[in-house]
Amino acid sequence: MGAILDLNGKWELGICTDEQYRSLSEEITGADALKQSGILVIDGTVPGNYELDLERNKLIPDPFMGKNLLLEHEREMNHLFYGKKFEIQPEEDKVYMLEFDGIDTVAEIYLNGKKLLKVDNMLIGHTIQLAGKELMRGCNEVFVHIIPIAVEARNYDYPLLTCAQKFGADGLYIRKAPYMFGWDIFPRMLAGGIWKDVRLVEKPEAGFRQSYLFTRSLAEDYSSCRLEYFYEIEIGSLPYMGFSVEIEGTCGDSRFFQKADIWSKSGRLEIGLESPRLWWPRRSGEQNLYEVEARLVKDGKIYGSKKFRAGIRTVFLERTSLTDEKGNGEFCFIVNHKKTFILGTNWVPLDSFPSRGKERIKPSLDLVADLNCNMIRAWGGGYYDDDVLYDLCDELGILVWQDFMQACARYPETPEFLGKMEEEAVFQIRRLRQHPCLALWSGDNENDQGFWYGTGGRVDPNTNRNTRCVIRQAVRMNDYVRDYLPSSPYIDEAAFENKAGDTMIPEQHLWGPRDYYKGDFYRNATAHFASETGYHGCPSVESVRKFITEEALWPYTDNGEWLLHASNPTDKPDEPYAYRIELMAEQIRVLFGGDAENLEEFSRLSQISQAEAKKYFIERFRIGKWRRTGIIWWNVIDGCPQFSDAVVDYYFDKKLAYGYIRRAQEMVALMCDEPDENACVRLMGINDYSAAKRVHYRVSDVTADRVVSEADVLLPADSSIEIGLLDTNGRTAFYEMEWTVDGRSCRNHYVTWAVPFNKEAYIKYAQKAGIIK
Repeated sequence: MGAILDLNGKWELGICTDEQYRSLSEEITGADALKQSGILVIDGTVPGNYELDLERNKLIPDPFMGKNLLLEHEREMNHLFYGKKFEIQPEEDKVYMLEFDGIDTVAEIYLNGKKLLKVDNMLIGHTIQLAGKELMRGCNEVFVHIIPIAVEARNYDYPLLTCAQKFGADGLYIRKAPYMFGWDIFPRMLAGGIWKDVRLVEKPEAGFRQSYLFTRSLAEDYSSCRLEYFYEIEIGSLPYMGFSVEIEGTCGDSRFFQKADIWSKSGRLEIGLESPRLWWPRRSGEQNLYEVEARLVKDGKIYGSKKFRAGIRTVFLERTSLTDEKGNGEFCFIVNHKKTFILGTNWVPLDSFPSRGKERIKPSLDLVADLNCNMIRAWGGGYYDDDVLYDLCDELGILVWQDFMQACARYPETPEFLGKMEEEAVFQIRRLRQHPCLALWSGDNENDQGFWYGTGGRVDPNTNRNTRCVIRQAVRMNDYVRDYLPSSPYIDEAAFENKAGDTMIPEQHLWGPRDYYKGDFYRNATAHFASETGYHGCPSVESVRKFITEEALWPYTDNGEWLLHASNPTDKPDEPYAYRIELMAEQIRVLFGGDAENLEEFSRLSQISQAEAKKYFIERFRIGKWRRTGIIWWNVIDGCPQFSDAVVDYYFDKKLAYGYIRRAQEMVALMCDEPDENACVRLMGINDYSAAKRVHYRVSDVTADRVVSEADVLLPADSSIEIGLLDTNGRTAFYEMEWTVDGRSCRNHYVTWAVPFNKEAYIKYAQKAGIIK
């Protein structure tokens, strides 16, 4: 790579309404014209979003406080103009690349007043190649005009089959992160800006255009493996003769090296390796990473090199089209020939303003690791995260289920749109495929359901050219060693023909009525794998005070500020997501038989309700191992201040559910199954280690201060077994389970009570058991 000129930092930022823009006498193509236009010009920041610059310049209040979210609607027709001058001494015989890693969203890019390119996808990077003579010696200016989505979206035709959630139709043709239009977990914030890095790069004479090292095969006993290195090079007009590609990798005392002459632009090297150091997901083994360098060499001179990390591992998804009440079916990840039980969380955008998401990745992923999850599902309503996410997941052993960014909609299938999706898919596949953490590509989130339910079963989702042809082919051509799921949940041909909907397929999103968490819907779910399920929990009072004004803190009823933070794009009670506030209150009523008397009690009881629910969901799946193979609950952390299913709020304040989940996801865990017809409770021992574990346990009923069971047991490897039977004899017990494994003490609890609970009694005994303060 040649010299790099960093173009981040301070830019001039112009802002005007569409009406003002249309009244301008001439097009604005540079900073001088911007200053003379009479529109508002402020200091802007790149990477950034313009609302953050408005707030920084004290031109708008905190967007998240109270009803300030409504003010965002007034800015949806704003045009943005970003300008930056820079110094360079270009050489005419060299080639330069102007690289934008992310522009939100529809934008015209100018250099020294000349229009270079119009872009309309915030989810990919944009590179403009420039000859040295196109740059001026000394001062140059890059200028970007961002056009409002609401203006651009009016240029398209919308056939009947296309459909989105109420607030998202303008996002059907334009590749902007779906959540920004308004979702049940995000407010409507149609932010704009240059949200990722910008740089000017001197293009090297030669280098790697593509580079991908992957595991072709792994011996069943792990004694050896076959690797393949695929490359595509650029060497300008130089002849191939004399060039070679060599690749070298090391991990501890394990090393490989291979070299081959070059005969064409692309090629591949096969590498055999004895006793490889394998990469395993968390909960299964070590995360060995090879430090690898590929080099483009001629006559002892290195013309280009590529350094990266690689993990040796195989991942397959074993799945069937259907399941039934008897459990006939499968949806299971096989890592290095080993069935792998998944305990994971859905990963959503970490901020309403995407430019701020990167700084929140590490602390948020630390929470995922602390909870001992082994997978995140990168949900299709957001954006493709920064490289740092995948680097950290490689290190931490957290598998990534990667959706393409489409969600809860039926997208157009015009040649133009499908071309955009192909470009986006190829861009992201090639960017991310080297990461061993990446386990699965998924075409979208819940779009098959949109075809099934939205058309009354009339339109087969398998006729969707977007996910069945375009993205499938992009994966096939660029990463055929990974499995591809066209949609989540996936209604394939057999499921459609059998009218299975989304209830008789092996992978499901378990939302349902959101009633009592042990109700029929959750208890009788046929899913082998739940890739979404959750339950509401109110943030702490301290956190609520940060986004709800003092006068609107209580009561929650007929409260527009609470509705806005539902999340609901308006403060009206009849909008699609307004129900979520009353839903949270109803979940309290179901569990405790009445309403909370104040905000403090509402927060506490809601958090107990959420904690017990998520604990139940996780334990139901772990007890059912291997009939059930995994659960990815919703979700670890909020991306905005709100009332939600997240177990950590936007301010990183942990809800009660965090601790409940942490205990329920111990590698070795004790938990109780639901009472049988004789009111007996099965005590279950779950061991996720690949070796048997000796456990000493004690179960106490804290309501009676007595030990009801104590023993030493041997839990087989990778198992869920009954280790005891607790006879409640009709009593209402609050069980505290304590166990020791490998010298480490753990605990869990189980309540035998029927709903509604006595809230004072629950809190008393939960405190006595040490699970709440």
